[in-house]
Amino acid sequence: MIKIGIVDDQTIVRTGLVQLIQISPKHEVLFEASHGKEALEKLSAHSVDLLITDIKMPVMNGIELINAIRKTDSKIPILVLTTFDDNELLMQAIKEGANGFLLKDVDLEKLNLAISALASGEYLFEPQILSGAPSLLADSSAQLEPLSDTEKQVLRFAAAGFSNKDIANNMHLAEGTIKNYVSKILEKTQSRDRTQAVVKAIHWKLI
Repeated sequence: MIKIGIVDDQTIVRTGLVQLIQISPKHEVLFEASHGKEALEKLSAHSVDLLITDIKMPVMNGIELINAIRKTDSKIPILVLTTFDDNELLMQAIKEGANGFLLKDVDLEKLNLAISALASGEYLFEPQILSGAPSLLADSSAQLEPLSDTEKQVLRFAAAGFSNKDIANNMHLAEGTIKNYVSKILEKTQSRDRTQAVVKAIHWKLI
C-alpha cells in the first residue's frame, strides 16, 4: 500500500486526485492540504510514501514546501503537478529536490505509473515540460563522456535535494571527494550548476 498526501489550494483538483488515486487498491490518500504550511502540520502526524503538490499556492507555495521538507526529511518522494507556464518555478523545484513533474491534465494510467516510479525511488519528468527549459538543455544532443556508476549515484542524491555533506554521509565518503565528483559531473554534462546537470541527466535517462 502506497500512502499519499495531496497538497493543492483548489478543492476540485484535490477531490479529483483523490478519486483517481484511490481507484487503485494499492494506493491510499492519508491527507489533503490546501497549502504548504498545512501540509507540514499534517506530515508531522502522518507518515506518507509520496507527496503530490501544486506549486502556486497561498500561505506557503510548493517551492517553499519542498525546501522545508528537505531540511527535515530528504527521503519523501515529491511529485509536482504543474502547467506549461511554470518553467522557471519548475527549475527551482528541481533545485530544491522535487522527484518528478506531471501536467495537471494527467490521465489515470500515467498518474499510476508516476506514483509507482517515485515510490520506488525513481524520477519522472514529462519530456514536454523539460523542453520548455531550452537553456538548461543546451547541447543535449552532444556526444558527452559517459558518467561512472559512482557519478550517477552522486547525481541521484543531488536530484533528491541532498547537499554535498548529506551525499558524503550516505555514501561514506569525504565531503571533499563528493565535491570533486560534482565538479566532474558538471564537466562531463557541460552544465553550469547541479540543477542543469540533473535536468540533463533526466533528459538523457541517466538517472
